[in-house]
Amino acid sequence: MRHTASADDVVRALNDLTDSGIASERAALNSLGIGPNDAKVLRFLLQRSPDDEPVTPRLLASMLGISSAATTALIDRLADAGWVAREPYPGDRRSIVVRETIDPSSPARRVLSVRRSSAVAAAARLGPAERRVVADFLDDIARGEQQDIDDISADEEASRTT
Repeated sequence: MRHTASADDVVRALNDLTDSGIASERAALNSLGIGPNDAKVLRFLLQRSPDDEPVTPRLLASMLGISSAATTALIDRLADAGWVAREPYPGDRRSIVVRETIDPSSPARRVLSVRRSSAVAAAARLGPAERRVVADFLDDIARGEQQDIDDISADEEASRTT
């Protein structure tokens, strides 16, 4: 491994990561026969700890940016496939909690966790200071991309109203 990297090396590595993520996502969706929002919900549920707040349909709708009707259809689809279960919300019988029901030995669990397990393994090889640099770097990219998206949306909105 070289001890220095140019900005081009970093951008190339990030592009490679993006490409591998797209390929991984395509393989996961194809092998499981689910859509992107289904996979996002399942990954979200798999990453939850018992101490986290319960996952409600409202939380999922907010996370995905979809309507309550679309969220209900998504939960129905995942429940029918045996991926999730609905349970009463603790202390509120009018609301429900959604939890994953994927068998721990299921290949689906591994398929849905490919990116996370690779990232955890790579992060474990870094020291705490290196992890902080990488996390800050990735956060900076995410914020920059979100700002660019917001600017583009604002420009498009402005051009429609003029």
